[in-house]
Amino acid sequence: MKLTIIFAAMSLAIGVQAQQTATNVFQQTVNTLIPDANPTGYFSTNIVSGLIGGIQSVEVSLNITDGYNGDLYAYLSFGDGFAVLLNRVGKSNSDYFGYGDPGFNVIFSDFAVTDIHLYGGNGGNLLTGTWQPDGRETDPFLAVATDPRTALLGSFNNLNPNGTWTLFVEDVATEEQSMLVSWSIEIVTVPEPNALPLLSLCGLVFFAARRKSQIPNP
Repeated sequence: MKLTIIFAAMSLAIGVQAQQTATNVFQQTVNTLIPDANPTGYFSTNIVSGLIGGIQSVEVSLNITDGYNGDLYAYLSFGDGFAVLLNRVGKSNSDYFGYGDPGFNVIFSDFAVTDIHLYGGNGGNLLTGTWQPDGRETDPFLAVATDPRTALLGSFNNLNPNGTWTLFVEDVATEEQSMLVSWSIEIVTVPEPNALPLLSLCGLVFFAARRKSQIPNP
């Protein structure tokens, strides 16, 4: 009986702790042309402040119009974290140019089903939906589908989220030009575990159980 009470109390305390996660969205509207065939690319920053706890997960929304999707390289950086969102999607050993669709209005999540590099083309239309980030850290002139995916959004997990997040976008080829319309980051935070309330609750349970055991049965 005592163990049942103790485990129930601990489960309740852990459940309360789990419910304290918070979802925070920080958006930037840019409406700027991405320099064409220019390795300096375009940088946009998003300043995050006032969040408590560490990062549990990050998702990124990216809205780019026009251009040629297979020309684009994009990454997100913050602190020790680094995630490659796009690396010339569709580019492979048999296709140097990649997919020719004009733009993205997508969400990047490590928990999505499909790697965006392999989305398969979208019939000449802007791509939508939720996708895994490209993750390939390879030079965009050399990147192919078989490259290892080592730069995903999980690299930000457990970091303190407050500070300056940076999006970089590069168009590696000429002619079709893309516009970065907007982007946002959705950060789920979880507070650092506080052992004191849990220990206090467990102490009270032990005390109550002990007192109960000392009461003689009628």
